[in-house]
Amino acid sequence: MIDQIELLMLEHFRHIPFHNLSLLYGEPCENKILGGTCSDKTLAFLADVRDRGVDAHLHTAYIGGTEIHRLVRVQINARSFYADIGNGWPALKLFPMDEEISFECFGMKYRTEITNGWVRVFHEKQGMESPQMSINNTKRSETEILEQIRSRYTSGINYPFSNSLRFSLIVGNEFLFLRGNRLERYSDSGFSVQELNEQGIPHIIQKEFGFDVSFYFEEHAAG
Repeated sequence: MIDQIELLMLEHFRHIPFHNLSLLYGEPCENKILGGTCSDKTLAFLADVRDRGVDAHLHTAYIGGTEIHRLVRVQINARSFYADIGNGWPALKLFPMDEEISFECFGMKYRTEITNGWVRVFHEKQGMESPQMSINNTKRSETEILEQIRSRYTSGINYPFSNSLRFSLIVGNEFLFLRGNRLERYSDSGFSVQELNEQGIPHIIQKEFGFDVSFYFEEHAAG
């Protein structure tokens, strides 16, 4: 079952991008693309994993000391695991509640520490490790989490991606992360970055990620 869930996670990381287009440019009148921020991606994965009969629930995590991140908690044979499908980074493995793990992907490393009812996730890229998030194992009301999701852009919370474009996806054998006007490429063979012309970003997203997002920019300009 763990392998099946992680294969589904991989499919989501390959086909459903993390992005903040709607936050920056507003909801388009039509042609809204798949994905979004952590809440959008997490809800999509929750629906898919429940359709497969998995006991799955919404959960939350803290980033920078603030409870602003959403996860999916799955129960498998009396054990609990966290699927961090909504992160902009490719956390391809389930994080167990009761066992510390580490793994590598696309030249990056993940590891967990478990202390006093918390699972802490660390992420290493380009040889530098930093704390990514902290998960309190105490269960939360799904109704409460859904209400937080509904008000996430009107509650005054400043997210790490509030003021700059984000778009990320696994493409082929690489993980691509567009941050502002920088396109970062991560792979098992190395890391590279490309500085972009801001006006050419819609074209780059179409070319590199395979998504036509031009209408977001057009409607924003027209508004």
